Amino acid sequence: MTMAQVSMTAFVSDSEQPAVACAADFLTEGLRQEGTPLSCTMVASMDDLPGAPADSIRLSSLVPWVETLDTPWPVLEQQIRQHYATLCAGGAPVLIATVFRHVGPQADPDRSDVLLVRIRRLNLLAAELSREYGAFVIDLDRIFADIGALRLETDYRLDGAAARELAGHAVALGIVDNGLDAVLPYEAQERVKAVIAARRPATRPPPEITPRNMVTMGKGRRRQVVSTITDTDQENQVGRLIRLVMKRQMDPAQAMEKLVHAVRKRGVQESLGLLTTGVIRAFGAR
Repeated sequence: MTMAQVSMTAFVSDSEQPAVACAADFLTEGLRQEGTPLSCTMVASMDDLPGAPADSIRLSSLVPWVETLDTPWPVLEQQIRQHYATLCAGGAPVLIATVFRHVGPQADPDRSDVLLVRIRRLNLLAAELSREYGAFVIDLDRIFADIGALRLETDYRLDGAAARELAGHAVALGIVDNGLDAVLPYEAQERVKAVIAARRPATRPPPEITPRNMVTMGKGRRRQVVSTITDTDQENQVGRLIRLVMKRQMDPAQAMEKLVHAVRKRGVQESLGLLTTGVIRAFGAR
């Protein structure tokens, strides 16, 4: 059975248009098995969104307002509120994508600070627009922050292939979650979502390069990378490791790893001698 067509109309910045095209590709793939076609239209102005077909999902980004720094924030905020009040009154699903809070290198450092403040205000406004007018928020800022600008090689403009694919995937899922109730039954929406979720872009973590004189201590948010002082007196070094474990300043597994490394480097006999002397010195120090 052929379902009604899914229509999407988007107003985003020029740099975000490839991400919207990528979202359309994800949606097309997911909707194909339901026999439901997708149409995607880009508009050049926020004023054009209310004129989209009545059943069209309205997708918008806040990035076009990031660099309008000549407009005072109170004036800009009022303008944006008016746009969304009109847009949401039409009854069609309205989705707002937040702005990734990372500003790339700028010739003027002060401009970077101003841009960051503007981004934070826009993201806060997105939550307020959702509460006041019923717009749905696609929180790209949170999704991108979990991975990081360095790994994605992008900033708030979402340039780059990795950023485009990740944003497109998030937008596609956001549309499935919030924009298809009038077109597809719940079971079909879940099937579409499963297809798109399975195509989540791979974001490989950067290699964790730790200098030989550094050690990772703790877990999760409490994890720290600290410098270890290499003692020329190997007996003192072993004793120090034992004291760190006894004081719970180093995980026993980490200390054992260093001792195993010492055994491989110096041999079993010499290492056992150092360990015995280190234990004696450690308890003697106490």
